[in-house]
Amino acid sequence: MRRPSSAGSSPLRSCIVTARRPLAVFILSHPWLQDMVVKAAPSDFDVQFLDGADDEAMRSILPQADFLMATQLSAKWVPFLMRCKLVQHQGVGYDGIDAGALAAAEIPLAVTPEGTTIGVAEHTILLILALSKQLVLVHESLRRGEYDQIGWRANSHFFFGKTLGIIGFGRIGRRVAHLAGSFDVRLLYYDAVRAAPAVEQAEGVQYLPFDELLPQADIVTVHVPIAPDTRGLFGAREFARMKPGALFINTSRGDTYDMDALYQALSTGELGGAGLDVFNPEPPPPDHPIRRLPNVICTPHMATGTVEAHLQKVQAQFDNFRRVLHGETPHNLVSIAPP
Repeated sequence: MRRPSSAGSSPLRSCIVTARRPLAVFILSHPWLQDMVVKAAPSDFDVQFLDGADDEAMRSILPQADFLMATQLSAKWVPFLMRCKLVQHQGVGYDGIDAGALAAAEIPLAVTPEGTTIGVAEHTILLILALSKQLVLVHESLRRGEYDQIGWRANSHFFFGKTLGIIGFGRIGRRVAHLAGSFDVRLLYYDAVRAAPAVEQAEGVQYLPFDELLPQADIVTVHVPIAPDTRGLFGAREFARMKPGALFINTSRGDTYDMDALYQALSTGELGGAGLDVFNPEPPPPDHPIRRLPNVICTPHMATGTVEAHLQKVQAQFDNFRRVLHGETPHNLVSIAPP
């Protein structure tokens, strides 16, 4: 039976790598994440864990990897992937991986939407509902010994009947629309590539250009990848165009919005609240004032972080590894032209 191991300066699990089984290397140092891999890994693979901050271990282990799972991979490590048949990203936002260097080395890159789509969409709805009902503030009040049945009602609101503006209508944006539809909300969306009419009809959504959507939405939620046209997508201009008192939700990438401009819009009452799972930089500075605003709920880039999501991800990753071994095209390949 295979014995997973970690390579690096942290406490390691021992590993015997045989010639009979392909080696899947996971750049993961957290014990819980490693446990998720161990639970889902099939017995016909050897598994080894790496700490991406340990250069010596990276130089030693990467040349042995038949498959690699990583969330961060710079160009300097690509030449070490001498046997690697596929690099698999943990989620869908692969901006931490030098895809161009992999393409130049003719090493395919795939993403893992499994688990991510459901987890992020559910987290989005969670943030909307928690802000609408002031959940964190009410909870903290009760823990202080208060019991105000009436006072909180003046600033608590239905999600029902509101207009939700979805920016980015890929896998996650569509799942958000699907879930939000159960609340009988009006669904608007913007995407650089408009969905087919059949998709719009099935999801009950209406397309609007970006600048037209912002002033109509009671809640704006962001689900775009990082690209030249999405970096800095929301700044002071865009927040000013939003409906007064609107909620801003971002579970995509921190580079998509200006955190200082958002703070100004929230602190002046221009916007009613924000639910943030992503920041720029990450983690956000401990003294950044947005952390202290009562109308902001922050989570540490963990929207997809559930037991079920991680198990689904690992299963999907090994399914892709096996597809490659069988000469089949892996699922969810990233198409990147060499530099």
